[in-house]
Amino acid sequence: MLKIWLPAAVAGMMLSGLAFGHAKLRSTVPAADAELQVAPKTLTLTFNEDVRLAVLSLTADGKQIPVTFDRSGPAAPQVNVPLPVLSPGTYQVEWSALSPNDGHVVRGSFSFTIAGTPGKSR
Repeated sequence: MLKIWLPAAVAGMMLSGLAFGHAKLRSTVPAADAELQVAPKTLTLTFNEDVRLAVLSLTADGKQIPVTFDRSGPAAPQVNVPLPVLSPGTYQVEWSALSPNDGHVVRGSFSFTIAGTPGKSR
């Protein structure tokens, strides 16, 4: 009986590891810690699987910068958020996203700096 259960248990553990992987942020535009000469018009978050963005906050010098995004949109591996005209400064992005595949919430933060002229696109 042990000969049957042991391979089944090992296979089950291997498959459960695949099924319970969490969404991971692969990249951002602007990139984390980027120093830009011109202000970006959009913020892009790219994940390894489909997500629904739940929270996105953008702050500079402790002040909240209003951004809007569609929380009810379809899940996708890439989220694009239009940005208002940003002035030179350092910006902190905080986000959380729901993975509809496993129901887990992932979150993170990063910052970028604009050194150049405000309002110009890149």
